Amino acid sequence: MRVIWLIALREYIENVRTRGFWLGVLLIPVIFAGIFLFSARLAENAPVRHYVLIDQSGQYEEAVASAIRREHQRRILQSFTRYIQQYRRPDADLPSVSADQASSQIDRFLNDAGSQEIATLDQWLSNGGLDNARQMAEPYLRDDAPPFEAPREQFVAVPPPEPVDPTASPEQIVEQMRPWLNDEQRLRVDGESVRLFALILIPDGVEEQIMVPGSEGLQPRAEGEGVQFWTGNLTDTRLPNAIEASINRNIREQAFAERGIDVSAVQNIQRMRLPLTRLDPGQEEGEESVSMADTFRQWAPIGFVYLIFISLMQSVQYLLSNTIEEKSNRIIEVLIASVTPNELMMGKLVGIGMSGITTIIAWLLSFFVFIRLYQSVETAMIAQVLDVLLGSDLIPWFIFYYLSGYALYAGIFLAIGSLCNTLKEAQSLMMPLMLILIIPIISMGFIAQDPNGTLARVMSWIPLFTPFSMMNRAAAQPPVFDLIGTSLLLLASVVLVLWLSGRVFRQGVLRTGQPPRLLELWRMMRARPS
Repeated sequence: MRVIWLIALREYIENVRTRGFWLGVLLIPVIFAGIFLFSARLAENAPVRHYVLIDQSGQYEEAVASAIRREHQRRILQSFTRYIQQYRRPDADLPSVSADQASSQIDRFLNDAGSQEIATLDQWLSNGGLDNARQMAEPYLRDDAPPFEAPREQFVAVPPPEPVDPTASPEQIVEQMRPWLNDEQRLRVDGESVRLFALILIPDGVEEQIMVPGSEGLQPRAEGEGVQFWTGNLTDTRLPNAIEASINRNIREQAFAERGIDVSAVQNIQRMRLPLTRLDPGQEEGEESVSMADTFRQWAPIGFVYLIFISLMQSVQYLLSNTIEEKSNRIIEVLIASVTPNELMMGKLVGIGMSGITTIIAWLLSFFVFIRLYQSVETAMIAQVLDVLLGSDLIPWFIFYYLSGYALYAGIFLAIGSLCNTLKEAQSLMMPLMLILIIPIISMGFIAQDPNGTLARVMSWIPLFTPFSMMNRAAAQPPVFDLIGTSLLLLASVVLVLWLSGRVFRQGVLRTGQPPRLLELWRMMRARPS
């Protein structure tokens, strides 16, 4: 046992003292932080979209303008909501407003903004928008809160270029606008050259194409009918969606007015809602209400599955490359002269496993430091998630499934490494394993939604999938039979794989030439130790 620990310590030190190891360890947190900061910066500095509106019908120009205003107000509402969440005072620090009043006003506003965005936006606009919201929120903001800066407008209307005739036929207008739509020419706005984002063309007589339920209006229409939205950017659908919703809303309001229906009464009715409380029957009496932390805890196993997968991939790759490198450099022959093959194999397995644990600890510390240094609404939510994860009963399951999964796959990869002289030779043997490892990652979303369904239970009883599938089910209280049965099967599989891998490792570690065929590999596993 002492020899195994000496080899494990050597393997651990040889790995953690290299720059490549720490570069690989820090790469994931750096990429995460970079994506997080870069996405936040892009959201703050989103490009301004310039569009041209030609309304030949003369009926929907105001509806389009209203759509643009609502889209801008929606962004202001979202930004102001994040601003309140970041700079609000604790209830205990409110000087002149009680905690109950704070809960009934600010908390209701934040809850509505998150769950009933359309109704909240209507109420936001009818109550005066940002000016009224600032007055409402001022007593609840910290003294060090900076002034709120509203996001700039993202969609700006510009007149058609001079060569374009707005009174021409729709086909002629589109042909005249093609150089700008295809970015062959640029528009001049306030002395600057800008790119045209879209052309909104509303032909004359478009009201005749309104689709009315119960009439021929629901029949399929020819291509190009209705409002025409021309753009080369097919991924940003915010503007066409907002315009379509606004125009249809305008059409419905006109229909209400023609039938003598009070539009405001209809809008108030549409804003009516009955809250839905989610309850968990597995909780104690009085604590059945499902909180955000409970939701996080239910989805938390997916994060653990990803962590197992990434760390496992990194560890077994180190294990494989380290074994092949020592074998190709003849170093392993010197080691075999001093220790037994089984001691060498177990020492490598333990040492690289310690490196994997170091990797996980380094990742958690990196995320913790990032959250502390860069405090925002988003990082505060991540901190809540981490608190839920680290404070839940999932940690023991994660440790068990990580260690057993590592031992299972490490034994297989060690056997592969002992049979190959180069990484190129190992790639053909690794491919089936890589495909096997991808299966639980692809299916983990389905397992999380139905953790005790047929797919989840079947995959849990396949040892190669057990660490991932059972970790994914850990928060859903799987049956005790599955917990105990799959755990015993997994441990038995680990023992069997390590025993067979030890036989292969003992005979293959000094082997040269081409990797053995399946029949020869079977003979290696059946061979008795000499």
